[in-house]
Amino acid sequence: MNCKYCGSPNVVKFGTFNGIQRYWCKDCKRKFADNRALPKMKTDVKIIASALSCYFGGMPLDAIQRHLQQQFNTYYSEMGIYNWVKRFSKEAVNKIKDFQPVVGDTWIADETMLKAGGKKIWFFDVIDEKTRYLLASRLATSRTIKEAALVMNEAKRRAGKSPKRIITDRLAAYIDGIELVFGGDTKHIQSKPFTDVNSTNIIERFQGTLKDRTKIIRGFKNMGTAELLTDAWLVHYNFFKEHEALGNIPPAQKMGIPTPLKNWAEVVSQPKAAPSVKVEIVKEPTRVSRLSPLQQKQTQRSPKDAIYTNKPRTVLSRHSFRGARRVKPKGLKQRAYIQASVTTLRK
Repeated sequence: MNCKYCGSPNVVKFGTFNGIQRYWCKDCKRKFADNRALPKMKTDVKIIASALSCYFGGMPLDAIQRHLQQQFNTYYSEMGIYNWVKRFSKEAVNKIKDFQPVVGDTWIADETMLKAGGKKIWFFDVIDEKTRYLLASRLATSRTIKEAALVMNEAKRRAGKSPKRIITDRLAAYIDGIELVFGGDTKHIQSKPFTDVNSTNIIERFQGTLKDRTKIIRGFKNMGTAELLTDAWLVHYNFFKEHEALGNIPPAQKMGIPTPLKNWAEVVSQPKAAPSVKVEIVKEPTRVSRLSPLQQKQTQRSPKDAIYTNKPRTVLSRHSFRGARRVKPKGLKQRAYIQASVTTLRK
């Protein structure tokens, strides 16, 4: 048994709660339960992974709720399931951000219309013809040259190269957008309708699958949610969804290289934490406290002619006291006056 937080084996039993054994980590000083839930969560990772697979597979939230209740005999709210989707969508996107795909030399680009917050938005995407790997996607409010160039630049960054050919529809923004990013090394082919030669049918099929998913949820709530869920859909499409044209395997496995993820269970599962390292803390030497201004005055040797008095000048003394001010005589007349005053006070 290792700690869920720091991965340390230095744990001891810490009683039970509702029949579940609890443990205490001696290194990070945290408690955790003996179950398959993530830290600070109660739900098993298998249940969360099943809900995510159902969501990106096309099921609405109420259907996922009924499925989990029948399968695991436990009730989960629709908002709780949706919060799982948002949380682990971010983790899935972060885990594949450094993945370098091996793609062919022919890419296909297209755009389609979606809805976010009740408004129409445009979804640009670029896919590899050989592996069906979705290289890049972008949401925009318009179909301009800038948006076309940005999605092409993102595809080039992820693939690490430029294609020899790129096939698009007859949108005018692609002409200058491709020229700005790839230059003259990439041949731009504009597809004609109702043809199988240099066609965009492959990417049109992907867009149909995406719209089947968004039709059930009736659009996205806002632009931020749309960007998050479409990026997570890109992960699901590339790494988890099987393609009949590829032999019922995902596009990432078609490349024949190691992939960071194989299913949603690996996204939800807590990664192995690094072993804890004990750090010896060296205490700093204690500093000598400074003297207060009064103590500094008292430690200083008073001048021979110095006289100390209070503010109303009712007390005169040759030694310092609290609230005293030093009065240094100037001249023989002032010195004689002070000495006479001291003599008078003494009497």
